[in-house]
Amino acid sequence: MPTPIEAIHIDCGTYVVRTITLGDASERVGNWMGDQKIAVMLNAPRKAWSKSEVESYIRTFDQKSRLLLGVFDKASGLLLGFLTIVIDRPNSRAVVNIIIGEADYRDKGVTQDITPGFRDFFFDTLGLKTMLATALAYNRPIIHYLLKTGWTLDKTIPRRVKSRTDGSMIDLCYFSHTREAWHAWKKANPPQGGTGEAKP
Repeated sequence: MPTPIEAIHIDCGTYVVRTITLGDASERVGNWMGDQKIAVMLNAPRKAWSKSEVESYIRTFDQKSRLLLGVFDKASGLLLGFLTIVIDRPNSRAVVNIIIGEADYRDKGVTQDITPGFRDFFFDTLGLKTMLATALAYNRPIIHYLLKTGWTLDKTIPRRVKSRTDGSMIDLCYFSHTREAWHAWKKANPPQGGTGEAKP
């Protein structure tokens, strides 16, 4: 039986990525799900969550094989978004997702800034070999980010997901990123921001 992973704290310069706790739940976080842009990008119902619904969401992560991390502004302590990691230990891989919920921090390079520290943690601290992700074909910003930072587009399955907005069928893109590819990409693109330091 997997044991909980010790509290995670990754210093990413301007930002910190750390383990989410129930104390991080708030109505402000719940309001992210009522944002039209978030709902479309996640293909989720546009409905704000209550604080108790955010707490229920946090409880679905056992911090063993299902990790929920928060992206925080280091200066203010404001929670900006979530990172999820669903680990498949036998195959040394995990599915990763990220959402920046705070509107003022979107498209400001937050995801790019946390990349070195988070991926070093994933590959070198957790010791996993492959990172997997999916993206709806219309989510051009995340697809651009993945390709720009060394991911491989493995396949696109047409009409894979039903839209919760209009019922249309959406193409789904499947991506992967290996430890070797990350180390090669990092060597070719030295980090400009955070320390990349992962602390247990």
